[in-house]
Amino acid sequence: MNILKLPRLFKTQHLTLLMGLMLGATSVTWSATNNQNKNTMDIITEQQLKGTSQQFILTSQYTPHHYLINLYIPQAPAPKAGYPVLYLLDGNATFESARAIAQAMAGGSNKFGTDPLVIVAIGYAGDALFSAQNRALDYTSTVATNDKPNKQYSYGGDTQFLKFIDNELKPQIFNRVRINRDQQTLFGHSFGGLFTLNTFFKRPDSFQRYFAASPSLWYNNHVLLQEQDLWRKQSNQIKKPIYLMTTVGTSESSSDMQRSISKNAARDFFSGFSRVNTNKLHSWHFYHPSEQHIGNLYASLPKAILLASCNSLNNCQKLFDEQ
Repeated sequence: MNILKLPRLFKTQHLTLLMGLMLGATSVTWSATNNQNKNTMDIITEQQLKGTSQQFILTSQYTPHHYLINLYIPQAPAPKAGYPVLYLLDGNATFESARAIAQAMAGGSNKFGTDPLVIVAIGYAGDALFSAQNRALDYTSTVATNDKPNKQYSYGGDTQFLKFIDNELKPQIFNRVRINRDQQTLFGHSFGGLFTLNTFFKRPDSFQRYFAASPSLWYNNHVLLQEQDLWRKQSNQIKKPIYLMTTVGTSESSSDMQRSISKNAARDFFSGFSRVNTNKLHSWHFYHPSEQHIGNLYASLPKAILLASCNSLNNCQKLFDEQ
């Protein structure tokens, strides 16, 4: 694994700097050091009024990709057990919004029952918000050639991508920030939601909280529905408390992304998490009115921030249980 540190600002960072100046941030400091190693580029650290943001690139031994990692560390001191952490997929598209939401909500931590939250956004090197080919490989399970959504893309790399997160990315974060390893949350949307649920079903100990927004239930002949059936039969084996939240936009059922699954089948899938033989799973599902597929990504981020940072089951239930 190589850590590639950025020698210049990405376009998204230009926007960040401009936003910081517009919001009246007291100082923005960029530091860089020279390194003759051709595989190493300089790190960028942005000092902000409400926390610190770092940006670096990891080259994985498990996948063929260079990952652009954006890390947000809040200004508030870490709780005794360490900061809770939220890992965001599609990091190029989600980091700026998630950071702003976390900063805005920080003032209400006592009211909400939340702790200051570290955010780790996993993206790809480059300026694209969504890297379609890279995420197709990383976020999906194996699929037959005839069932590939796009014949030009490679699929089925989710196992290797999870190894990257667990074995390469997490140690980097643990070395940089004091993290509460019992309060780690994974967030994904669309194919990212598919990856999130696959991880929940197959490797639930990787995280303690999961958030799947608009998961691709249609993928590989509804493989998630089959995996849920198997998981429910074994749900009594869950040893530790685990939180799961799912969301869907009410206007996305007619879109191409939900093209091959009925509304009834989708509803049955989401309600199925409440029909399990365990008291260790705490799950919530929300429909976001009038949201299309992409809109539900951003509509879900406030709940993801709260789910990742609420500091007890009681406080989480106060936030999410509908009266």
